[in-house]
Amino acid sequence: MSDLSKRKTTRRDFLKFFGLSSAAILTPGLLTNELLAGVLGDMIPVVVMIKPNAFRYGRNDEFSSTVVFPEGYEAVEVDVSSVGCEGAHALDSTLCPDSRTIIFLYNSGHLKTDLTHDLLVPFTVTGRLNDGSTFKGSDTVIIIGANQPTVYHTSSRKHKSCNACKGHAVNRIYSSMQKADNYRAHPGCNCRIVVEQIGWQDYVKAFWPSSQGGEFVYDRRWGWPPPSPKGLSLEHPLCLEEHLRRG
Repeated sequence: MSDLSKRKTTRRDFLKFFGLSSAAILTPGLLTNELLAGVLGDMIPVVVMIKPNAFRYGRNDEFSSTVVFPEGYEAVEVDVSSVGCEGAHALDSTLCPDSRTIIFLYNSGHLKTDLTHDLLVPFTVTGRLNDGSTFKGSDTVIIIGANQPTVYHTSSRKHKSCNACKGHAVNRIYSSMQKADNYRAHPGCNCRIVVEQIGWQDYVKAFWPSSQGGEFVYDRRWGWPPPSPKGLSLEHPLCLEEHLRRG
């Protein structure tokens, strides 16, 4: 066995191997930035928050992205004309008091036309600084298609069924026919599966990842219309200043 293989690997060796600084291991935010920088190369990794993070496709609604730069960068140096999000160019911007944060405003009608509907998808914001440096960051949103959203549930009508099936059919809705079939009231249930259209905001609240049933099931006994789950933002920015004030 070689002397190199016998030598104990120190924390400094480990960090050096991955191109990280010693300070990074003590500061989670710095560690994240350095890891991302290693993946993105010279591109500056930024934190992005999209509001609202759920909206209808094809409408000319406004949405915003809050972009936070790492330590050492000033948001005032952003070339606003270079900023875009999934095909939509920034229409306006405002700087936040901390100097590293900036909010951009877009029109959803300018988004590219091949975005996935009814599923959580990444929205990426890109741009450059006045010195030519580029930045990039993403958030997750859900886009509802132009048609009314469809949910699936079993039906106990027109045939004899047990109380479990009746309660299940009336209350539990699913985001797909497969889920409705997989999660019947009990083994051997032969209730037919039917479709139902609901409002798009109710659909998003019911099947947002942090909702009570997750992304595929909602029970109306949990509350109807569904309460807004943690992390979901349906508010449209009235203006950048008001959006900043509300946080």
